[in-house]
Amino acid sequence: MTRVLLVPTPNFNLPEALRQAAALDCEDFDEDALGINHDPEGCVSVGSEGPAGLAKSEKGDAPPDTAQSPKNQRRAAKRRHEKAQQSRQIRREAVLKHLPQHPLLTSAVEYVQLPAARCGYQAVNERKRCSGRRYTVEGLRSEGFTEIKWDGVTSQVVAEEKTGKVMVVMAGQPDDPTYRECQLRVAEKVLKVGEAAEFTAKELDHKRASGSAALNHGVFHGVGTSGPVNLSNGKRTRLLEDLVKDPDLCRMASFADASFKAWSPEVYEEIENKLDRLYDHDPSLSPPFQCCVLPCAAFNFGPQVCCKGHRDQSNLPYSWCAVTALGCFDPEQGGHLVIEELMIFVQLPAGATVLFPSALLTHGNTPVSQGEVRLSFTAFCPGGLLRWVDNDFQTQDDLRKRVGKWAFEERMEAKETRWQKGLAKICTLQQLVGRYTPKEGGAGSP
Repeated sequence: MTRVLLVPTPNFNLPEALRQAAALDCEDFDEDALGINHDPEGCVSVGSEGPAGLAKSEKGDAPPDTAQSPKNQRRAAKRRHEKAQQSRQIRREAVLKHLPQHPLLTSAVEYVQLPAARCGYQAVNERKRCSGRRYTVEGLRSEGFTEIKWDGVTSQVVAEEKTGKVMVVMAGQPDDPTYRECQLRVAEKVLKVGEAAEFTAKELDHKRASGSAALNHGVFHGVGTSGPVNLSNGKRTRLLEDLVKDPDLCRMASFADASFKAWSPEVYEEIENKLDRLYDHDPSLSPPFQCCVLPCAAFNFGPQVCCKGHRDQSNLPYSWCAVTALGCFDPEQGGHLVIEELMIFVQLPAGATVLFPSALLTHGNTPVSQGEVRLSFTAFCPGGLLRWVDNDFQTQDDLRKRVGKWAFEERMEAKETRWQKGLAKICTLQQLVGRYTPKEGGAGSP
């Protein structure tokens, strides 16, 4: 085994460097700027107003007890799901405060031009478009890419020029020193997990990144699986199970969840409803966070993650992944999020979250400077999970055998319009404003 070197020099004290770099005095801050309160153990409790109206997040529940009877497993799963739904609430007035009046940038590129499969569950595999390109700030500038300067807090969007549909959401982060401290603690914990994982040299250099191993954790169904599974990472599984229970990481996952729900409410609702049906059908499935609807998480362990250009083609194409940068680096000099089709590279400060359709858009990031630390964690939804639910919890081949010829053909015809129906659920800024603006005499959450 090759042990990963996580510090640039023998005397480099990463935790102390991270704390000094933050230069924060947060002893007087007990509440997020957007209203999430924290108890001494780091749990999140209901405040007057959470990020994007978020109400609550949990430390992370234990996986279902497989020794339970199926009936008791279903009851336990129902309780977990009801608890999770209660924790994933947003408030209209909070969302409205963060909606910009206009897109920061509009793009001539349209969703209909991007490589979604007609079935709507995944993207088309176009290997030539994803050649593992490495990015540099100088190279992108010379090619005419637009650099988006961003503070990592103020919400901004990139939208289609023709339809106004939102394509990229720079959701940001709570403007709260305690959240920045939270981010630093998460970065330190992710680094420690990376060190304990003892990645091999082959695992550190792979088709999507150089010098940085990555692991996925959560519920998945796609290439290589015959049905939904809890991803296993061998001896490292326990490390990831402990990591996703961390209250600081759960707080950040809660913000990503609230942002997704606020900016794409119709897609969020479809994913939530179908995954609830999946978990009721198979209580053994255990998503990484009860506080986040997205059922799978990816961790890039760095310490200087630099992802090559790629698309995540198995992700649901009309859904967005939530990418959160971690670490201590200068976002003006490196660590930018690059999106090739839109010809943009976005300054992505540590702690900030960005949402975009990772199945459709080729993306990666620029390198950070020597001695800096950049990691990331991403929440996403594999499209195969929704396909499984729509096929009555079976593969398409099994569905063909169990239903009549005409019924199966009707199902296949419906698949031809799934991408268009999914695309119709992606909102414009105007639709979001209309959704969250209280109607006369109305009240409550959306």
